[in-house]
Amino acid sequence: MVIESIAAASATLSAINGLISQVNETGQGVHQVMGMISDFGEGITEFEARRRQSTFKPLTQNEILKLQMLKRQYDRHWQSVHDLLLVADPKLLDDFKAAKKQQELDRQAHLKMIARKKKERQHLTNQILVGGTTLIIGGAIIAMGFVIILKVYK
Repeated sequence: MVIESIAAASATLSAINGLISQVNETGQGVHQVMGMISDFGEGITEFEARRRQSTFKPLTQNEILKLQMLKRQYDRHWQSVHDLLLVADPKLLDDFKAAKKQQELDRQAHLKMIARKKKERQHLTNQILVGGTTLIIGGAIIAMGFVIILKVYK
C-alpha cells in the first residue's frame, strides 16, 4: 500500500475501522483486516521515512502530529484484531505474534543497514573529496615546479 499524504492515510484508516466493525458484527474477515492493517503499517512507515529524508518536501509540525495520532490509531486497531483473534483463533494469534515479532526484528535490521549504508556513502564521498583535492593541489605544485625549472634553465 502506497501512502502519499496524511489525508490518504487517514482515509485508509477509516476504511480499516469500518472493516473491523464489520468483523465484530459478522465474525468473518479477520484475515482481510489483518492484511489491510499490515499493509497500512508498512505504507505509513515508508511514507514517514520518505518525507523525513526529503529535502524538497519535509514533514511539517502539523503533519508530524497527525502522523503520531495515526500511529496511535493504528496500534488501537492492532489491539482490536488481537482481541478478535484471541476469541476466534488463539493458534493463529500465537503464529501472528511470532510473525510480527520477526517483522519488527527485520525492520530494525533494515534500519541499521540503511544507517550503515548512509555512513559508508558519506565516507566514500569524503574519500573522493580528499583524493580530488590532493590531486588538484599536487598537480598545481608539479605545474609550478615545471614552470620554475623551465625559467631557471631557459
